[in-house]
Parts: sequence; C-alpha cells; structure tokens
Amino acid sequence: MSALFAGARAHAQSSSDEAQIKAAFVYNFLKFVDWPAEAFHTPQDPFVVAIVGESDTADATERFLGAKLVGTRPIVVRRLKWDQSLTGVHAVFIAERDAKRQHHVFEAATAASVLSIGEGEDFASRGGVIGLLIDDRKVRFDIDTDAAQSAGLRVSSKLLALTRVVHSSAARAGTRP
Repeated sequence: MSALFAGARAHAQSSSDEAQIKAAFVYNFLKFVDWPAEAFHTPQDPFVVAIVGESDTADATERFLGAKLVGTRPIVVRRLKWDQSLTGVHAVFIAERDAKRQHHVFEAATAASVLSIGEGEDFASRGGVIGLLIDDRKVRFDIDTDAAQSAGLRVSSKLLALTRVVHSSAARAGTRP
C-alpha cells in the first residue's frame, strides 16, 4: 500500500508536478474507500467522479482519471458547478474556493454518500473527507473519518495508516440527513 503513495511523496518541483502528483493521489484514494451497496445499481455501472471548480489539480485529475479503472469499473469524469446535483456521483474533487459554495458541496456529498476530496490544510477539518496539502514540500493528506462515516463511506485501515486523522465540526454536528 505505501508503495502506491511512495512515488507521489516525492518533492513537487513545479505547480504542474504538484498537480499531477495530487491527481495520482486522488486515483489511489478511490481504491481504498468502500461505498454503500446502493451506490452502484449494477456491477457494470461506471465509477463517476465529479470535479467542481477550476484549478491545476482539477485539470490534472480530469486528465489522469480519463482512462483508468476502479476495480473493473471504468471511471467517468464530469465537470459540475457547485450547485449541481451529485446524484449518481461516487467521488467529487472540490476545487471551489468560496467557503459557502464549498460548504454546499460538502453537504450534498454527505447526503449522497459521495467521497469529497480537495486541497488545503483545512479542507478535511472544514467538512471534506480527504484534504491534500503540502508539508515540507511533499504532498500529504488528512482524512476526516467522522465526515467519511457521516457520508456512509468506509476508509481502509491501510489508507488511514498513512495519514493524519482529523475531525471536522461539520461531521460532529451530524450534517447527514
């Protein structure tokens, strides 16, 4: 497991390198989270990843995931606006910077059992499930296990062993309906 992330922990030399490394992290996260059985209607359903907002990492993630699989499921990437429905989506990369819009996406993701991934030191502590950050010029990540549980997601213990676990006030407040 750690080998999957070891190469990505290399120093990012440029913002383009950093974006590509983060895109690889996003892909690996998808393989180590379990969704509720009702998240997929048939074994042939694609794995749908939405991207909300604009950033170098959002663009790199869209390109990187384009021809990948999660298990046997092909990944389909959709670009959405912050106020569009997440119905049928399994994971969302949130590049939206506006706090109110971001919070709206967090709430929609939690209600729909969608894995929320984004960037910034406080992303996971504000309600996102996985936050990518730069620490000592290396890409790292935080996971809010409370937010994951509120969304009905189960994060692999192998993934949790590689990260810092944080707890958001949104998850403790029980934002899931």
